[in-house]
Parts: sequence; C-alpha cells; structure tokens
Amino acid sequence: MIYYTSRDLSKRLSIHPEKWKRWARAFLPPDPLGGLQSGVARQFSIPDAFKVYLGGYLVGRLRFTMPEAEVILSDLAAWLKKAGFLDLNPLPADDILRRIGYHRIYIIEPEGNGFAYVIRTLTAPAALAGQAQGQACFRQIYMGTCEAPKSDSQQDPLLSEAVLGARVVTVSALYGHFLRHLQAHD
Repeated sequence: MIYYTSRDLSKRLSIHPEKWKRWARAFLPPDPLGGLQSGVARQFSIPDAFKVYLGGYLVGRLRFTMPEAEVILSDLAAWLKKAGFLDLNPLPADDILRRIGYHRIYIIEPEGNGFAYVIRTLTAPAALAGQAQGQACFRQIYMGTCEAPKSDSQQDPLLSEAVLGARVVTVSALYGHFLRHLQAHD
C-alpha cells in the first residue's frame, strides 16, 4: 500500500500545504500515530487523500462551509466506497471511466435542514471514450440511474418543482484528475 505525506500531496495536487492540513484535520479523524506534538508526519492512504481532496473541492469550488462539507462526505461515504472511489489500490487514471463509470452527484439543499442527493450514472462509459462530449452524451447521462442515499422517497428530487437548483460534482472526473496528479510524479 502506498502512503503520502501532507507535503507530498500538497505539492502533487498544487494545493497550499496549510490549506491541505486544514482540510485533513476537518475531513479525517485524528491521526492515530501522532498529533501536533508527536513529531510524526501524518501518512495518507489514497482513499483518505481523496476524501480530503473531495472535501476541499466542496469547500473551495462549490462554496460549502467546512461543517456542511463534513456532513456531505459523511452522507456519501457508503456510496463512494461502494462505487469504487475509496479503493486502496486504484487502477491508472485513464481507466477510471471504464472501471467505475461516469457519475455526477447533484447536491440539493431542500427548504428544511440537511441535504438531498441525486447520483446520475452513465451506464455505458465506453460511449464517452471515442466521442466528443456533445448532445448525445448528455442525453445518455440523463437517462442514467438515480440514487438518493438520504431520501425516504424514490422520486427523483430534481423533477420536483420545489427544487430550484443543485450544486454538481462530476465525481468521476474529479477522481481521475486526482489520480493523474498523484501518478504524474511516480
């Protein structure tokens, strides 16, 4: 198993080291091997590093607060694991679409508390490989599956008139980007 340090990850991913450490403290449990005073640098597995990277994306790009991003990561943790985004030994970044499919996560903030999620999956990722990402791809994406991990109803929340918008994470592309940056320095 490969482990990375905060310094190595921040350099590979072009993220300021202090920002990476702040995200790691927010999105991961305390380091079992040491603390601030121990002198032992935290070691990140690929799944842990991706959790931090995804949490940082939620905060930095999608403008969620740190506590909101923590809730979203917690809500989606089981699905991320099941979908293969938290594997210890991922395949090369170029095989991501072939291996785990093409997923978009729509994060909806209903009128009440909490979040709702719709995960759209392109079930035939080979369709994206040789094509320009044009109208045909979008039609296929919208015909994909719908999962709502925190919803009691099976109805697609995006089809409701109550939902005026959603923030979207193209998690497959983000994961591929993450792995390409890790593998570029190996």
